[in-house]
Amino acid sequence: MKNILSILAAAAISGCASGPLDVPGTFLPPQHYQALASAPLCCKSYGDIHYAPLQRGRTSDALVLPTSPVFEFDGRRSFFAAFELAGGVNRILTVTTEPVNLTWNPVGHVMVPSVLFLDPDHKKIELVQPQYAVQAKEPGARALLTVPNGARYAVLLSGTGTSGISWPDSDQRSGQLFIRSGPTGKIGVLLLGG
Repeated sequence: MKNILSILAAAAISGCASGPLDVPGTFLPPQHYQALASAPLCCKSYGDIHYAPLQRGRTSDALVLPTSPVFEFDGRRSFFAAFELAGGVNRILTVTTEPVNLTWNPVGHVMVPSVLFLDPDHKKIELVQPQYAVQAKEPGARALLTVPNGARYAVLLSGTGTSGISWPDSDQRSGQLFIRSGPTGKIGVLLLGG
């Protein structure tokens, strides 16, 4: 009887995975860091990166996966998502991030991206580690960034200096659920102003 239950449990668990960010019972970032370490670099310079156009006032969502492009940012490899920003002044970039792998796995993860701003010649202007805030009744965390004047491109890459984000959770004794950061995840960007 014990063997039958074990087989049924294994079959049920194996059927839960629904994609590259959903592997039941595992904390995925170690696997994703291994993929990051072994992946070839996509580009030799910032100018070689493909930048998706970001239209003002329209949210663009991206899944940063272990199959996403890899670049070496100042000696640090990272998966990333890159966007071409519409011109203007007084621009605000809203960056959102959502925890993934929580449906089938109580120890999911979240990408907590830094944002690298580049000028029209693909030269670095500024690397920012935003302060993300969890919004009531929304699934993710959000940060608002002032886009530097002259910035033409924004690259979202694995952040540094943060181990994760705490979300309100009434099922937790502390009222908070801490989600660890990882090199992959679901992110979104919205450009306002200008």
